[in-house]
Amino acid sequence: MDMGWLVVVILAAVLLGILAVSGHLLLTWMERRGWIYYRSEDRPRPPTLGLLEEIYQPSIEHVVDEMTSEAIEADQAVSGDPEEPGERHGDI
Repeated sequence: MDMGWLVVVILAAVLLGILAVSGHLLLTWMERRGWIYYRSEDRPRPPTLGLLEEIYQPSIEHVVDEMTSEAIEADQAVSGDPEEPGERHGDI
């Protein structure tokens, strides 16, 4: 058996491993600097699907409305502003 091919295969595997690890380190460094979103859990979610997403997941509109109302209530609680007239806590 020719050992030359085995050495070439092992070298290629080692080089691919080094390339993968160095690429990962470069991407995490770029994420820490704020240039990209690589593995972050809090990445912004663009509204790319829009109407299509609402058709296939109609509950998503309710979730977005609920999140918006919770954010408004939290802002009002922090600032001390009264609720808008006609709104009662717990209305749906």
